[in-house]
Amino acid sequence: MAVTAAEFDYLLKVLLRLSELMNPQYDIAADIKSWQAQFTPSQQRQGLQEGLGDLAEQGFGFPADSRRQIDETMRSEGLMTLTELQVRHGRRVKRLLKKKRLFREDDAIALKGFLDSGLLNDADAQIAMDLIENFQT
Repeated sequence: MAVTAAEFDYLLKVLLRLSELMNPQYDIAADIKSWQAQFTPSQQRQGLQEGLGDLAEQGFGFPADSRRQIDETMRSEGLMTLTELQVRHGRRVKRLLKKKRLFREDDAIALKGFLDSGLLNDADAQIAMDLIENFQT
């Protein structure tokens, strides 16, 4: 799920709010301020992409009622829901599996997240493991 400069501010709001709902014990806002001061805009978009991917994958482990409640809150605030984020992130993983080639580390991270979460069938899991192993060499 690539993050463009045009959608950066909106997706940052999504990240902050989802993080607040999913991990209330963690104050991500302080980390974001530090992160914005240290990194270039391109690096910030990359970090945002990875953070959103982490939340999408984490959400798969939430009970259905919790996911529904998070979605309702996000929708009421005019923000992308967890389900919408998961669909967007899942499309990226499907494209990677179809291409059967990884070019960037964050692609390997996205595949590993789905693999570790048990979200892939056996055939796709094998493809993902092979891709990750080949990427690391």
